[in-house]
Amino acid sequence: MSSKRPPTGAERGPSGPLFFALFLLLLTTLPAFAADPILKWINSPEAYFATNEELDQWKRQVVSPADAQKFIEQYWRTRGEAFRKEVHTRIEFADSKFGLAKVPGSQTAMGRAWMILGSPNEQKVNRGTSGAAMEGSPLTGSMQDSAVERGAKVTYRWTYKKDRLPADLGRPELVIDFNTDVSRGSQFIENPGQVEPILRRAAALMSSRAAASVTAGSSPGRPSSPSSPSSQAAPAAPDPLWGATPAANGIILTEESFISPTDRPFHAVSFFIPKEVTSFTQWNSALLVSLIRDATGVQIMGDRRQVDLKAYDGAGNRYVDQSYELAPGKYDAAFALYSPEGTSMLANWRQQFEVYPATQTRATPLLLTSRIDTLENQTAFDPFTFVATKYAVRGDRRFLASDKISFFTVVQSPTGDTPKLMQKMTITKNGQPFFKSPPEDAALTQTGPKSYLVGIAFDPATFKPGHYAVELQLRDMNAPEGTELRTKGHLVKSEFDVVQ
Repeated sequence: MSSKRPPTGAERGPSGPLFFALFLLLLTTLPAFAADPILKWINSPEAYFATNEELDQWKRQVVSPADAQKFIEQYWRTRGEAFRKEVHTRIEFADSKFGLAKVPGSQTAMGRAWMILGSPNEQKVNRGTSGAAMEGSPLTGSMQDSAVERGAKVTYRWTYKKDRLPADLGRPELVIDFNTDVSRGSQFIENPGQVEPILRRAAALMSSRAAASVTAGSSPGRPSSPSSPSSQAAPAAPDPLWGATPAANGIILTEESFISPTDRPFHAVSFFIPKEVTSFTQWNSALLVSLIRDATGVQIMGDRRQVDLKAYDGAGNRYVDQSYELAPGKYDAAFALYSPEGTSMLANWRQQFEVYPATQTRATPLLLTSRIDTLENQTAFDPFTFVATKYAVRGDRRFLASDKISFFTVVQSPTGDTPKLMQKMTITKNGQPFFKSPPEDAALTQTGPKSYLVGIAFDPATFKPGHYAVELQLRDMNAPEGTELRTKGHLVKSEFDVVQ
C-alpha cells in the first residue's frame, strides 16, 4: 500500500501570502490611467462634431490621459470658444428634454440628432397603429415623465424639410425614425443607413464653419483684418443673412456708439424681448449672429455666439445686449437671433450706424431704463455699462407707474479739462406741459478720459398712465461765447408710455 503526503504550498501552485503580495504588486504597476474617464471622451456628446480624420487620429494616437487632454484642447481650439459654448448649451437643452430612464438626454439617439440638426419640422408617434400627431412630445416635456409612454415601445418620426437642413447637404427632406423603449431606457435609429451619413456630414459642416471663423480671425467682439484680394484664391460667398428680409417680430433693437474707459470706440446693441413675444417663451438662451461690413462693403466681422436671455423685470420681459469694438467709421450690420441650436431664425435686422472717434464732440440719444444694476467689476466694452453700473435699456419705452424711470445720455469730449454743463429738462404728458426744470448744473459721472454720463432718475409713481415726451438740453458753459455749444448745446429727446 502506498501513501501520499499532502502537497506543499509550492506544489499547490499560486496561493498563500507570497502570491497575494505578488498580485498586489502587479495591480500597483498597471497603468494608472486604464480607467480614466477622459479616455472615453470621444464617445461623449462633446465629440459629436468630430471629423472622420479626428476619429481616426484618436484611435491611432490617444493611449493615455495626457494624449486625450491634448486632443480635446486642440478640438476646441480649432473650433473656437463660441462653438464650445454653443455645444454645451445644446447638451444642457438635450439633457432636459430627451432623457430616458438613467440615460442623459444628450446621449440618446434623439438627443444626438437634435444637437446636430435642431428641431424637426414635423413630429409624429406610432404606438403600433397608424401614425398620429405626437402627444407628449419630447420637445415639450421629459420622456420619462410621460405616463402614456412609460413602459411602452414607441416609434417617433422626425421629419426635417429643406429649410431646417444645412444647405450644403443638398437634400429636400430627411426622415428619422427612433425606436424607443422608455421603461428600459433604450433607443436607436431604425433607418441608420439613410440617417447616419447625413448626421456625420451635418456635424462636419458645423465644425468646418466654426474652424473657418476662427481661421478668419473673427473672434467675438473684435473685427478681423481682411486679407488683400491677391491673397485670396476666390472671394467667399456672402452670408445668407445679408439677403434675409428684416423681420423683428416684436423685438426692439436699440443701438448706440460709446467710448470705452480705455478711450477706444465701440458699438453697443440691445435686443428687448417683450413678454408678448411668444417665439422665445421656451428658450433661456439664443444664438446671436452679428455680421458687420465697413464703408467699402467688406465684411469685417462674422460673430456667432450663445447668449443668455436675461430677465428685465418680474413681468416676463427679457433682453440681450452685446458690444463690438470698432474703428471710427460708417458700418452696415445684419443681426439675427436664432433658437439655441441655430436652426430657426426668430428675428433679424439690418442696421446702418456710425462709430465716432473719441475726439468727436457729441451727446448720445436719450436712453430710458427702469433696471439699473451695480456690478462687481466692468470690462472695457461691457454694453450700456458705466463705472460698474449697468443700465439695461427698456427698448419698448413702456413702463409701469410703479417703476423708477431713469433717463441717461453720455456726453463725449466736452470743452475744457473740467467740463461744465448746464441742463434743462422739459416733459409733456399727452401733449400738455407736465414738468419743466430751471437751468442748473448737470451732475456728471466720468466714464472715460473725455466722456461723461448725465443721468436723471424719478421716484416711482411720479408718472401716471399716459404718453410722455422728454427733452433734455445740455449747454457747454466752457465753450466760447456765442458758439452753438454754448447757446443751444446738445438737445436730446425721447418719448415713453406709462401704463397701470
